[in-house]
Amino acid sequence: MTSSGHDDSTFHDPRTLAQQHLEAMVGRGELSLSEFSDRAAKIWAATCPAELDVALSGLPTPEQSPAHSPATDLRVGAGAPSPAIRSGQAITVDEGQKQTSVFDTLKREGRWLLPDDYKLTSWFGDIFLDAREAVVDRPRTRVQLDLWCANAKILLPPGVSVAITGSRHMSELKIDEGKYEIRGGPHLNLEINGFMAGAKVKILAAGEKIPKAWKWF
Repeated sequence: MTSSGHDDSTFHDPRTLAQQHLEAMVGRGELSLSEFSDRAAKIWAATCPAELDVALSGLPTPEQSPAHSPATDLRVGAGAPSPAIRSGQAITVDEGQKQTSVFDTLKREGRWLLPDDYKLTSWFGDIFLDAREAVVDRPRTRVQLDLWCANAKILLPPGVSVAITGSRHMSELKIDEGKYEIRGGPHLNLEINGFMAGAKVKILAAGEKIPKAWKWF
């Protein structure tokens, strides 16, 4: 998956500034990956200030954000709702929670905090990693999957760039990234190691129905 940069002509485009605002919020753990994906798509589809306001509605303005810079200027309608305040925190992964499976299934789905250097291992089992609603608190996140005669399925939302590395022997890796354009945003370093294993990575919008071939049961 490749990333397209911005030239000088788009540097001061309000959409570029709005995108940067979203990226900063993702880096602070204030938006899930799917929320970023959905709002970024609306930003780049916007053709007028009103449509841009809709894409940013409910979010704190840069002036209200901790990392506000006076040079940043985004238009948010005066009638926009007050900044969204989440009750509680995203579900965090207990480090004591099972991260290794033997003849078993490891699942991570829903709204959860995806920590950096996150590692899951499966022996003769399965891993289902649905990161579409995951929350990260950094621009780049590293995840490692070790598969020993095991299978893994990873779901990610559009707008997230991914670099896949790892050592795989007698294993199969399938990637279905669909068609979309990367404009910065969160990045996932995904290391997949395997022996006689299978791994599938698919881009799918949050709420979109998982194809039958991808259903876990």
